[in-house]
Amino acid sequence: MSTTQRFVAVAAGGAGGALARFGVSIFADSMGIASPWATVAVNIVGCLLMGLLVAAVIANPARRALWQPLLGVGLLGGFTTFSAFAADSVMLLDD
Repeated sequence: MSTTQRFVAVAAGGAGGALARFGVSIFADSMGIASPWATVAVNIVGCLLMGLLVAAVIANPARRALWQPLLGVGLLGGFTTFSAFAADSVMLLDD
């Protein structure tokens, strides 16, 4: 896989992860769930999915070339948001 292809994979995965994260925020707001709790849930799910991804890559190393940049760095990187967790925590404490 070329460097350009890896950049495209990260960008595509990141866009998907960011959209999924935004969708969770919208859903949580519509259900009256405070933002920090939605962020915590996203990060827990993201950790679980990263564990499953690592297990899948270990089982078939040939998948690493595409799956690591697309799903690991891009999708899960865009989906999980430790910085958002920190910002939401500060806002919660401020409220």
